[in-house]
Amino acid sequence: MSEKKDTFEADLAFMRSLVSEGGRAEMSGGIVFFWAGLFYGLQCLVQWANLVELIRLNALGQLSAAILPTVALLVLIGWVMWRDRKQGPKGVATRAMNAAFGSAGLANCFIVVVFGYWAVNEKSFLIWALYPVVICAIQGAVWYTAYMIRKKIWLAGVSAGWFITTLVLGVLAKSPHYVLAIGIALIVLMSGAGLTMMKLAKK
Repeated sequence: MSEKKDTFEADLAFMRSLVSEGGRAEMSGGIVFFWAGLFYGLQCLVQWANLVELIRLNALGQLSAAILPTVALLVLIGWVMWRDRKQGPKGVATRAMNAAFGSAGLANCFIVVVFGYWAVNEKSFLIWALYPVVICAIQGAVWYTAYMIRKKIWLAGVSAGWFITTLVLGVLAKSPHYVLAIGIALIVLMSGAGLTMMKLAKK
């Protein structure tokens, strides 16, 4: 009887931790997702416009479009980390979600090396084009994990969006509109998710 009581209390404590965490962590994550999606989404839209000759970027313009979003995001992440430097211990749900997204980021680091290596060796743009397809599938899996942890339907919607994007990119891999699809997905799914997180944190 005592063992059942201890198990029940442990389960109750876990469930309480899922719903009682402050909005600070969600706000910080929302800020990063919103601006990351916006920075890289706009980068993709600019690159698509250049590919279909709506605009013409010189070498400096192409280099700036490639580098500036990453520089801006690193500055933003540094600011968020500095802002949250005195934040107390995170709850179970936040730690679980951080682990899921951190694992996806780590997998991304290794996948980009493999795809980059073979794309260069085979001189094949198609191999490189398939890299974002894999990343979108991983994003779908990570957001589904977030849904299973939080049980919020909008998280399932983001997950489904990434899986649909995976299929769309697979079809458009040899088309210049492939870059447009990535840009739209980043703005709608990543920035949209970030905006939702920020709104929920304010509530």
